Amino acid sequence: VITWVKEQGGQVSDDADLLANKISEAGGTPLLVAVDDEKGARVLGVIHLKDVVKEGMRERFDELRRMGIKTIMITGDNPLTAKAIAEEAGVDDFLAEATPEDKMA
Repeated sequence: VITWVKEQGGQVSDDADLLANKISEAGGTPLLVAVDDEKGARVLGVIHLKDVVKEGMRERFDELRRMGIKTIMITGDNPLTAKAIAEEAGVDDFLAEATPEDKMA
């Protein structure tokens, strides 16, 4: 979205990217909302989308680990978001920015 706004000749406030990174680091997905109208292209705001880790997942992963099974989360999320979610869920490792083909492989 930031790239699109700039390509349209618009300005992006310095905090848009900062806010997006903070949301990612907190395990959320940043959604930037933009418009191109008579005032020009611009970011209107940043929305914080967050997946909820199901209750009991950490304990289930702990049980699998005691059985000698390593857990790996494969996600299309960016690395910052994936790291935060992996830590929250208690998985052993993660693969971020995975395509659907990566997930199948």
